[in-house]
Amino acid sequence: MTSFKIHTAETAPEQSRPFLKELVARLGFLPNVYGAIAESPMALRAWLGLKTTVETGLFTPVERRVVLMSTSYLNNCGYCVAAGSVTGEKEGVAKDIIEALRADKPLKDAKLEQLHLFTKSVLKRMGRPEQSDIDAMIKAGYTHAHILEVVSIVSLGMMGNYINHIVKAPLDKQFEGQRFDERNIEIRKDVAA
Repeated sequence: MTSFKIHTAETAPEQSRPFLKELVARLGFLPNVYGAIAESPMALRAWLGLKTTVETGLFTPVERRVVLMSTSYLNNCGYCVAAGSVTGEKEGVAKDIIEALRADKPLKDAKLEQLHLFTKSVLKRMGRPEQSDIDAMIKAGYTHAHILEVVSIVSLGMMGNYINHIVKAPLDKQFEGQRFDERNIEIRKDVAA
């Protein structure tokens, strides 16, 4: 069995090093997932670029966290749920929201709950939400631009989820307090190429 190397800013490919150094300066440590994805400078740039772009959108940090954690929960990414819980706390997301997202429970705030439901519809229906789901988002006070941004944020979340599924980055001690045990789900092995 091969395993992915968890790079540091010193061991990563040359093109990844500036990004890793910036992350360490900003976060105070280098999360293992970034160390693993640094193996591909292109993948690292793509993820960080999308993350930066998503942060300039219409959604508040709380709304972005609802989309990202809903995505990570449905994609069964324990690392991402744990990291998202810690990051959400630092962004000021209320504890009850984080707990509800970690348990896939309804959110008390009706507008946030609609965002949660819409995100799940996008994921479960593989990008084909029902028209009634779109209409419910508009009724809740979101716009067509918000709906398109949900797709972008889901894409960011899925990229992190899929990378973590493949590289199996060990959970950082900074996220350990929010460890999330992945659900026992069946992975289809019969999918034709």
